[in-house]
Amino acid sequence: MPISPKLPTSSNIGLKEWSVTSKALSQGEQIFMLRKGGIREDSRHFKIEHRQFLLYPGVFHEGTSLLKPKYHSLISGTANEDFIEKITLSVFCELIETIDISQENQLNALDPFHIWSKSFPVKRFKWKPRQPLKLMIVRAYRLNQAITIPVIPVYKGCKSWVELVENIKINDLEPALSDKTFSSVLAKIHDNLKTQTSRV
Repeated sequence: MPISPKLPTSSNIGLKEWSVTSKALSQGEQIFMLRKGGIREDSRHFKIEHRQFLLYPGVFHEGTSLLKPKYHSLISGTANEDFIEKITLSVFCELIETIDISQENQLNALDPFHIWSKSFPVKRFKWKPRQPLKLMIVRAYRLNQAITIPVIPVYKGCKSWVELVENIKINDLEPALSDKTFSSVLAKIHDNLKTQTSRV
């Protein structure tokens, strides 16, 4: 499948995301992330600073209790981020759409489309309840040649965006889902959200 000409050939921008979610995105198991903020974000609010980015895989907050049982095998480790010396970058994402989730019942509409347990989205939704939960719908691409880089101190900590010291070549990509499948899943998500919201 031809890659969108809008995609860059390199990137030095990383967005921290659980390694299990990164795997799910790269395998087409889901097409979105849920974000609200991080302890060390400015004002503790998550800001969408970039629309194209590499996924910087993390494991610090992972646990099988946060996943549906069928996806427990995606977890490969639970090491503390402070002791990780290298990470492998293998997924590039383009942000397609952002939807504010402001009602808890909307989470039920999303349940068929992600790997997480029912409790995880609810927990993230209820943290700082005055802020909506951001549903970030992304088109994910696998790097056919994953890149392993050293973890330097500036990359560490509970923050979302990481500016890498080197540009990572991303000119050899494979979309996680075909155009047709991606469009179909996205349409179903919109339909479910619309149906669930109309019931309120």
